[in-house]
Amino acid sequence: MPFATTESACYQIIKALKGDNTKIVGLYGIGGVGKTTLANFVGNQLREENVFDEVGIATVSQDQNIINVQSELVKSLGWELTETYEKDRARRLRMMFSESKSRKMLLILDDVWNELDLEKVGIPVGDRDNCCKILLTTRLQPVCDRMGCDTQIQLGVLKQDEGLDLLRKHAGIDVADTTLIDVSKRVADECKGLPLAIKAVGSALRGRTADEWNVALDKLQNAKLDKIEGIDKDSQGVYGCLKFSYDYLNGEDSRSCFLLCSLFPEDYKVDLEDLLGYAVGLVWYQAESIEKARSLLRGTIKGLKDSSLLLDIDDDRFVKMHDVVRDVALWIGKVEKKYFTSKVGIGLEELAVEEDLEQCRGISLVGNEKEELPSGLVCPNLHILRLENTEYDNKLQVPEHFFKEMPTLKVVTVIGGVLSLKSLQILANNLRVLQLIRCEVTDASFLGKLKRLQILYLEKSPIEIPDGLGDELSRLKLLYIDTGSISPITINKFPQIEEFYGVIKDWEVEGMSSEESYGRCAESDSQPDGSVVCLPKDFSFPKLQRYRISEVDRFSIANDRGTRCLIIENNHPKATLGIFSALYQNLEILYLSGVTGCHNIVPSIDERGLNELTILHVTDCKDLECIMDASKSPHGKSGNPVVLSRLAELSMWELPELKWIWKAPAQHVISLQSLTELTVSDCNNLTYIFTLSQARSLVQLKSLEVSDCERLECIVEAKFDHNKREISVGDGNTILALPSLRKLRFKDLPELISFCSENYYSTWPALEELDLASCPKLTVNNTEIEANLQYLGEVRSFVFMFFFSFNFIQNDSLSITFVISHLYHLAFGLLR
Repeated sequence: MPFATTESACYQIIKALKGDNTKIVGLYGIGGVGKTTLANFVGNQLREENVFDEVGIATVSQDQNIINVQSELVKSLGWELTETYEKDRARRLRMMFSESKSRKMLLILDDVWNELDLEKVGIPVGDRDNCCKILLTTRLQPVCDRMGCDTQIQLGVLKQDEGLDLLRKHAGIDVADTTLIDVSKRVADECKGLPLAIKAVGSALRGRTADEWNVALDKLQNAKLDKIEGIDKDSQGVYGCLKFSYDYLNGEDSRSCFLLCSLFPEDYKVDLEDLLGYAVGLVWYQAESIEKARSLLRGTIKGLKDSSLLLDIDDDRFVKMHDVVRDVALWIGKVEKKYFTSKVGIGLEELAVEEDLEQCRGISLVGNEKEELPSGLVCPNLHILRLENTEYDNKLQVPEHFFKEMPTLKVVTVIGGVLSLKSLQILANNLRVLQLIRCEVTDASFLGKLKRLQILYLEKSPIEIPDGLGDELSRLKLLYIDTGSISPITINKFPQIEEFYGVIKDWEVEGMSSEESYGRCAESDSQPDGSVVCLPKDFSFPKLQRYRISEVDRFSIANDRGTRCLIIENNHPKATLGIFSALYQNLEILYLSGVTGCHNIVPSIDERGLNELTILHVTDCKDLECIMDASKSPHGKSGNPVVLSRLAELSMWELPELKWIWKAPAQHVISLQSLTELTVSDCNNLTYIFTLSQARSLVQLKSLEVSDCERLECIVEAKFDHNKREISVGDGNTILALPSLRKLRFKDLPELISFCSENYYSTWPALEELDLASCPKLTVNNTEIEANLQYLGEVRSFVFMFFFSFNFIQNDSLSITFVISHLYHLAFGLLR
């Protein structure tokens, strides 16, 4: 914590949470003062100090959504909820907390506006046996009272000198620059000690001259903002600062993107791919392709983050908007008559007249129960409409003539609705983007009337795509459909298609032998009607820029837009995979299951090396002998072919003929410097995994899991190459360091003798989890034990030695479960 103000609050929170009698701590302060940042810092600090084993976090928001709170909590704790309904989820959550009573947990409930029923969420309260404590943040001190906080701590604004230091940091002011000393102090004072305001103003003034600073000071001092609902007079300063930062944004696209983010619900994780749809529909950029628009959008988002108007989260595919920033954006949109958001319900038509929505460019309407939309709204200048029902049990009924007075709509999003596509025909001349999520759709034949459509996104909204749609939607560039399937031939008929994410119908290629065809049809069950599309011999997918193509509905595997992913199943002969030849060079994710006649992945599937591939999962390919065979590389037998150079995650299951993973002549050096995760299971011809030179390139390997491989003798073969010829061991260094390895699991490996062959041994300085089970021949020499103990510290060394001694004495088989994060508690119990 860089400032005394926050350091003091941090100390108080930590002291309270360490107290035996404290269950709930409340942190309160005005919007923009830094409560969320401090709460996250405290959570990380206490986890690092092992005060808590787990830290979960969820944002509650002004409109409490229990299901969202439950989802965020379980995700942050590494758990999973499969139940649909709130009560069932709460019951399951309570059970998971009960099963984890031995673990000390801190739950951070952020942005609480009203009393939250913890029982309704599934958080245990009043249970003396549970080791769960709660830290909540709120703008309102009475919320702390209503939540029964044992300790309440106020986070105040920064002191004058602290605010000035923060401003200078974000504005990039050199302390030696005397020209800005006075004006920067006065600008900092206008920010009222609020970190959010200081960061925004400082970022806006970065690189500006002294004259520009003086102009900025004048604007801040004379900013007049109308009253914003729910904000007291003392808090108005931050709004003026944020409006100032908005005014200083470069370009109309940045301002439009900023205001658009406010149309999403409070504390919403905004998907950049959703924003991309708006960028394309509203033509923010003169971009010739979706990919170019995506690149330009990333630049816009970076600028908004640098201006402190959007927040980074743990996934760079999403952004968030601070709730105070969102309030300001909504206010700006209202004043400029550009954007409007409201709840669906009684009085919406009257409100539309009152707010003069005829001039509005974007509207977001959210329903959460059984409210009904009006029959229509008069919005002749509207470009964006977003309708969302947050209740899964109910659907928002979209009236037949709802869009009649909105002829200029370019982007329509409906979430949780019931509508007829016939109602959209009034928009045929302008609609560019249509996004339907969890919708019940009728009159699908009218889809072809939307001639100017460029993006069609259908998520959990079953629509049959007719074969002739490509002829009608000739401008379509992006198609996403996760229910039903579409013929590869239909995809090829969209003349401008750049991106496709969906399920394709099962296929075969003309010229397949009758035996191959019969075998495929006998085993294929991907189509409900058993149909198989017959493709011409020369058929090839268009050269898509982005895609996610699957034969079966497995969108839960990787339902990411903006990726390049193939999922091939259903016992295809290798020869039929040529239809994807235009995609392999830039392929990023590949799942193969049941492919026959394929002896290797590289070069058989792609001789260019699959050098953009980051994830490879291979299952049940009965003829596969190795993943990469450099001896058959078209690059020739001399030199080192560059193959799979970006591969980070590799999983192999049920490959009975697999003998090698990476096969190369002795003179070839295969580098695996990008590999982070390797899983091998049921590969019964495999006797080792890496050669010594390959293993020494594993600088990023974090997880290694091997199970059910009957003939596996060692992980690293140090003496022989793939042709069983003896090789030189080089410089005599017998230590193999795996500097990043955190998880090591071996299970059911009856012939495993050692990690490394010969007299080599491995070290794992970053190891957190070691799980060895049913490896009866595995031996660990003293040198290897001693080499690894030096990284574990005194307490960890004791427990590690205890487990080794115990298991060797108890029986001949070695079964060790070693999780470092638990060891301090376990060791303390043993010593006590």
